Amino acid sequence: MEPDHGKLFIGGISWDTDEERLKEYFRKYGEVVEAMIMRDRATGRARGFGFVVFADPVVAERVVMDKHMIDCRTVIVKSCTKNL
Repeated sequence: MEPDHGKLFIGGISWDTDEERLKEYFRKYGEVVEAMIMRDRATGRARGFGFVVFADPVVAERVVMDKHMIDCRTVIVKSCTKNL
């Protein structure tokens, strides 16, 4: 299986942030294919982290180098790769 070169982990997300807001924020860097916030299965409440997938892996590399504040919270952005 190939690594997800354009996929980024986003940590420290505000509970008020939704997928559309996440997508809107990162769209300024390039084409966002998908934005997802992980939620508790029982309550549906956001768990404080999610993922963003960019169409271009080079864009994802640039995003990791910047600092990010979304909805008044500084978030952590890290590259995701699958090592199988």
